Amino acid sequence: MSRPEISDDEFSKRRETAKRYAKEQGLDALLVWSRGGHTVETYGDLYYLTNFHSLFPCVPDRTTWASRGHGALILPVDGEPVLITDYVDDPENRIKVKDVRSVPDITVSTVDALKDMGLIDKKVGLVGRMSFLMSAYQRMQERAGNHKLDFIPADEILERMRIIKSPAEIALLRHSATVGIKWMNATMDAVVEGNTEGDAVGAGLHVLAANGGTQQDIAIASGPFAENYMGSSGIPHWNSRRPMEKGDLVHCDQWGPVDGYYTDSARSTVVGGKPTDGQRELLDGSVAIIHHIIGSIVPGRSTFGDLYRTGEKWLDDNGFANHKTTGAETNNFSAQFPCFGHAIGLGIDGPWITEDETTIIEENMTLAVEALVGKPGVGAANFEENILVTATGAEILTLECEAKRWA
Repeated sequence: MSRPEISDDEFSKRRETAKRYAKEQGLDALLVWSRGGHTVETYGDLYYLTNFHSLFPCVPDRTTWASRGHGALILPVDGEPVLITDYVDDPENRIKVKDVRSVPDITVSTVDALKDMGLIDKKVGLVGRMSFLMSAYQRMQERAGNHKLDFIPADEILERMRIIKSPAEIALLRHSATVGIKWMNATMDAVVEGNTEGDAVGAGLHVLAANGGTQQDIAIASGPFAENYMGSSGIPHWNSRRPMEKGDLVHCDQWGPVDGYYTDSARSTVVGGKPTDGQRELLDGSVAIIHHIIGSIVPGRSTFGDLYRTGEKWLDDNGFANHKTTGAETNNFSAQFPCFGHAIGLGIDGPWITEDETTIIEENMTLAVEALVGKPGVGAANFEENILVTATGAEILTLECEAKRWA
């Protein structure tokens, strides 16, 4: 069975839409800057428009190169796009832009291209400010000479476009969720007495890689560390030394792209499958709160903030600490992550399910709804589902991933 793909026509329409939005804002072009290389965190905007991200690792600048591991798309509102990258190795002919320039110094070449295209003194919107480093701007300004580079923030253009998913994107997210289910099941199947967290992670990664995915990260914690979000504060974020013991509470959150589109889910259990009463309360509660939040969605009316308040009230009503609780009744992760999830697509996207987010939830949005619930002396349990917002509510894409692995 062939995997779903985004058509050339859809990529073209995306660029035309971006150009139209830029023109409506009085811009002459967009400069879409992306960080790729060894991470998968901030490639989304460039990938969304071109089907490309850099394969080169992000390394320090030298006199012969700069911004390795980054990529830039110049998208004039009137004219053809230019993709500037440090590295091209495209055996499958996947790149959807005709004018691709592979150069050692992206900063210099981007300025030169802006000059050649008559855009150096025009209004250029910058998309990808999270990826745009001060070192890049300084080198570009030096190359521009007497021309002042004054990029105008324009991230909201791509955020606006990416939040509602097309049918092809929904197919890809269904596929990534299917792979994510296999990935999580393989990880949790290896949560057995005598295995380390690293053994469980390795079992899952074998399945993920074989099905076209790569991890961004995996947060797993067990036993005496189960009150924490991660079992190790070093690198990697799992413990590969301590064997898990019967009765250990274990929770795992794992996320990353499959064929470009993300899967992001969390599950919890007890080694041996027989929890104590306290552990059972956490395990059952972690599942109940997420399905309660999902069940409250009213497309076209509910906001992301509404979902947050629904989750907060559930915690209060059921005797769990909420994100605002201080002291021994809560854990650092809950206090530092006052949120019940986020949008999902080509990354861990916004908006986030936070108290102050007013964005209305609409049909064909895709979300990851999550919570880590805990109690002192017992530990914490984590649960997360990926959902597609429908006309009447929500479809849980990860529903087939076993939720309760305990008796």
